[in-house]
Amino acid sequence: MKRKEKMGRFVLAAAVLVMSMSLLAGCNKKAQSSAQGSQAVTISLWHYFGSDQEAAGLKKFADDFKKIHPEVTVDITFVSREELMNQYTVGAVSGQLPDIGMVDSPDMASYVSLGVFEDITDELTAWGELDKFYPGPLSSTKDANGRIYGLPNNTNCLALACNMDMLNAAGLKKPTTWEELEAAAAKLTNPAQQIYGFAMSVIPNEEGTFQLIPWIYAAGGSVANLASPEAIRGIEFIANLAQKGYMSKEVVNWTQGDAFNAFAAGKAAMVESGTWHVAQNVPDIKDFEVEYTLLPKDKKYASVIGGENFGVCSGTKNKALAVEFLQMISTAESGAYWAEQTGKLPVRSDSAQLRDIWTKDKYLSVFTEGMQYAVARGPHPEWPSISKVIYTSGQAAVLGQKSARNSMTEGATAIAPMLAKTPVAQ
Repeated sequence: MKRKEKMGRFVLAAAVLVMSMSLLAGCNKKAQSSAQGSQAVTISLWHYFGSDQEAAGLKKFADDFKKIHPEVTVDITFVSREELMNQYTVGAVSGQLPDIGMVDSPDMASYVSLGVFEDITDELTAWGELDKFYPGPLSSTKDANGRIYGLPNNTNCLALACNMDMLNAAGLKKPTTWEELEAAAAKLTNPAQQIYGFAMSVIPNEEGTFQLIPWIYAAGGSVANLASPEAIRGIEFIANLAQKGYMSKEVVNWTQGDAFNAFAAGKAAMVESGTWHVAQNVPDIKDFEVEYTLLPKDKKYASVIGGENFGVCSGTKNKALAVEFLQMISTAESGAYWAEQTGKLPVRSDSAQLRDIWTKDKYLSVFTEGMQYAVARGPHPEWPSISKVIYTSGQAAVLGQKSARNSMTEGATAIAPMLAKTPVAQ
């Protein structure tokens, strides 16, 4: 989740140029035109998915596309995430890019601004299925003018995990509002046993920002105006939980995994939890009953998305075929297959209706509902700088070093020139 500033990318570009050319020689051989149906055409796709299930899923999609277009081969190449990002930086300078490239959703706006991805708004609008996508994931593919450069491939979001043994013993229900959350956290906090009512991550990196964003939006704020009373209220609410002792101030050092581990160990009654914890961590909890609920609301429910996007890269000679491939792997059925195959959430609401696991599973159904309220991080080309302001402001408020109002106002002033130059995409 760590990012480099734009200037750093160009410095790095020279260092990895030779490496880039060798990779491109093997992956980016294309026919001069895809218009002639009988001529062999190769579409190159670069990704950093690491699991066998993901590799098998991509191969299936490539095979399916060849059944539609026998003359077309989709050449799928794994590239480590760090190297792939370096390749994009080189490609922005040299013009040497794959036909289709994968990127983490909050990074896409930055690479769009560098010229890595192609505007495919008209093609996708003509497709007629954009309204089936959850707004959060789809917005991560857009620039500030609403132009679209790819399609979301997978997603995840945050919800509230509850230790129901603790809640039931205290006569409490799963909280649905901030007032109920604070009241439950107060009642369930036991300083003598070092048990806190609530846990989350406010670590100084993208994980901290990821967990803070829902509280800003739930209060009616947004990252477009961090100095607004609503955005300040979101950070202030979290800071007050720590100042009152209902949440450990150690959250400024905790990853999302650390926060969930505290919950699993019975040291936190409730925790802000991601989709991935359901498969990776919840099955190991034997000592108490776990239930999920939406993150409690203030003015509204809110969550935040993770996940990756695929974009059509600039300069491709096979734009029409590349767009068609993205559309094929992004239909309702393909999205359902992919999410089930890889253990992720689908990016389309109609995909979620095709498998019971996302609508009837006691855990995942909550996250599926939460996707209706989940927002993207940004999107903005200078997202790393905006993100730093959010987690720095959150940390200062949680530790009591500054008030939420002062820390957020100072941060908003720092990023104001960036937002004036390029607004946050809506």
